[in-house]
Formats: sequence, C-alpha cells, structure tokens
Amino acid sequence: MAKRRVDRDSKDQVFMAAAAEFAERGFDAGGVDRIAAKARVNKAMIYYHFGSKLELYVEVLRDMFRAVGARARALADSTDSPDRKIDAWVAMIVEEASARPWFPPIMLRELACGVPHFDSETLGLMTVVVGAWRDVVAGGQRAGVFRRDADPLLTHLTIMPAVLVFFIREQSLVTKAPKAGAVIAEPRSRQQFIQHMQHTVRGMLRKDNR
Repeated sequence: MAKRRVDRDSKDQVFMAAAAEFAERGFDAGGVDRIAAKARVNKAMIYYHFGSKLELYVEVLRDMFRAVGARARALADSTDSPDRKIDAWVAMIVEEASARPWFPPIMLRELACGVPHFDSETLGLMTVVVGAWRDVVAGGQRAGVFRRDADPLLTHLTIMPAVLVFFIREQSLVTKAPKAGAVIAEPRSRQQFIQHMQHTVRGMLRKDNR
C-alpha cells in the first residue's frame, strides 16, 4: 500500500512538473532533465511512469480532454434548455482551463503547428468533446431556437481559441500596456469573461440573435 502511494505521488509530481515545462517551452524544447528536477525525482522515474517524453506530453493533453469530455457528454444529454446548455458549456470550458493553466499554451502551440502530437486516442478524446457540442447545437436546432445553418464545428472553434488566448494573454496585455503609456482596458474577471462568451455564443447560434 505504501509503495503504491509513493508511486502515485511521484507520478503526480512528474505530471505537474511536465505540464509546467511543456507550457513554458513546448514539446521540442521541453527538457526531461528539467522535469525531473522540478518533480524532485530521478529521470528514470519519468520513464517508469510514462514510458517516454512523448507519452508524458500526450498524457498532459489527454487529461484535459478526459475532464471536459465527461462533463460535455453529461451536459449534452441533460434536459436543460438550449440556452442553459450554451451557458453551462462556456462556463465548463473556462473552469477546466482554469484548473489546468498549462493547457492553453500547450494547445495553442499544437493548433498552430497542425496538432503534430495528437495520436488516434487523443483525437478520439477530443472527438467526444466536439461530438457533445454538435449534439447541443442540433438539439437547439430541433427546438427551433438555433439557426438551421449554424455550423457546430466552426462555432466550437470560435469558443476554444478565445478561451485559450484569454488565459495566456489578456491579463498580461492589459497590465503591461500602461507601463508603455498605452491604456487598453481594465483587467477582466473570470466571470466577466464567461458572461461575454456566453452572450457571444448565443448571438452566433440563436435565430433571434439574443
């Protein structure tokens, strides 16, 4: 029992250290030696738990998709109204990204490079999320609330980059700008951002554009 607990603790330490390293440097520049040092384990423990640097990196990606996928499917299958599902979806994405601040910069790099490190399993996990969103949109269309020509994939791709960019750029932009003599805006709270995105997505989907 004690050994399993130690193994679990060291695996968690490696995961968190790797997530921070890949968020800062990306996959190619991310260093196994630095991950081991941050995790306070020897390098052999990384390979013991994850097999390779690539498997460790992919696990960091899959962790987010698993968390979002489980909630997304439950939300899509719920009996809530289409509008409530939209609002819950946006809040869910923001909450899960907040819980994993390393994910936005990692995912942005992947998207910019054509997702070179996505294998079939990782793509499958992401497909669960996209499929649940497709069902949310289809349900609103059947109810006569959403536009019939609303494209689920394009709408989702509008949501995700906005969320990712907000978490890695918005706060730094509005706080650094005054130092250069530029006034852009006041920093937004997480709730302000959620409300903005909820309104934006409803505007894209609803027939009455509310």
